[in-house]
Amino acid sequence: MVLTTCTTAPRPGFNRKSDALIVATGAAILCLTLLHVLRRDVDPTWVFISDYMLGDWGWLMRLAFAAMALALGVSAAIMAAFLRGWARWIVSGLLGLAASGMLIAGIFPPDPTGTPLEALTGTGTLHMIGASLDFTPVAALIGSIILAKRSGWRGNALWLLAASILTCAAMVAFIVSMPPDHVFGPETHTGLVGRLQWASYFTWFAALAFMSRRKNAESCRTEKGAER
Repeated sequence: MVLTTCTTAPRPGFNRKSDALIVATGAAILCLTLLHVLRRDVDPTWVFISDYMLGDWGWLMRLAFAAMALALGVSAAIMAAFLRGWARWIVSGLLGLAASGMLIAGIFPPDPTGTPLEALTGTGTLHMIGASLDFTPVAALIGSIILAKRSGWRGNALWLLAASILTCAAMVAFIVSMPPDHVFGPETHTGLVGRLQWASYFTWFAALAFMSRRKNAESCRTEKGAER
């Protein structure tokens, strides 16, 4: 007799993916926290987070980008396991693209915040290209809405959906905060909004990891009930 109704069967190693997502997220948070302590010369209200790559502690920011890329890659794998059809390819594809962008941004150092567009270096341009591949909010929202609508997922996906809405709000705020002339200074707050955007990603990662572990546990209980 089946005790509960679940939409997916338990997957081998699925909890390990959730654990990897938590570890990667924690590593990114740790790196950023240390950078804010070590680089007091950087004004977090208007200087981009990428500027931490410039200087003696640049390797720590590279680790943060690598951790973010790993978190996005694992998120893509988790979402691909739970979604079907076109949604699977779009959501996991966009998350994978964002992961690639994080790797590119972490490899090529940026130009200092406020550098005119016509004065960008080759590495600075590649860094911007990598950053422009970040479609995390779009993927998070699409995937979360679909999971929230699916029978048996509403409760589990509630926090995931709320976190995805937060990422979209942060993305819009970041775009709005960009000065039209691309001239940044203490009067702008794009750097702070960018940090809040990363924080919204961390929230979504944590919600996804928690939900996936819980859903996998429910699937396991269903399988045991069927065996009885």
